[in-house]
Amino acid sequence: MLQKLSVIALAVALTACGSRTGGDQLTVNGQAVSLSLYHALVGAEVQKVERSGGPIGSKTPPGRQKKANIESSVIRELIRDAVIEQLADARGTRLTAAELQQRVAAAEKAFGGPVRFEAALQQAGLSRVEFAAILRFRILASQLSEVGTGGSAAIDGAVLKAHVVVTLGPCAGGAAYPACLSAVS
Repeated sequence: MLQKLSVIALAVALTACGSRTGGDQLTVNGQAVSLSLYHALVGAEVQKVERSGGPIGSKTPPGRQKKANIESSVIRELIRDAVIEQLADARGTRLTAAELQQRVAAAEKAFGGPVRFEAALQQAGLSRVEFAAILRFRILASQLSEVGTGGSAAIDGAVLKAHVVVTLGPCAGGAAYPACLSAVS
């Protein structure tokens, strides 16, 4: 029995090690935040800046600074979204998959149908799944405000109290959160 548990523990540990890429981590109160969503949002924001002709990347100091600003902004947004989800869970605020699908369908209709909606998503650098994830957090935040939970101020307070571990973007290389985000203007 003990040998079986050891094998299972080792398998779980190896699986967890293999799931991280390059040691990148973003957790809020012990809950992992989607790194693929992080990369998609950073990519979408970089794409917007590049379309407007702004330099992004590691070749110039202004380009590095803009990229760091984007990464910091996305990290802040994802931390807030994780806290929103945690508060919603704690308060029993729910959004079913069917309700979310209805909201996505309403957005699709507002854009003039599936073709225009997909084109808008593509232009924004987002997939339908990423859009739905972002929409879900916005709806949950709205629902939390409606149920008299202190709204945005309660969310802001919970964000400040959250235990965050972040080792990517401007917080890579041992830079401590939240100072690593504040150092970026």
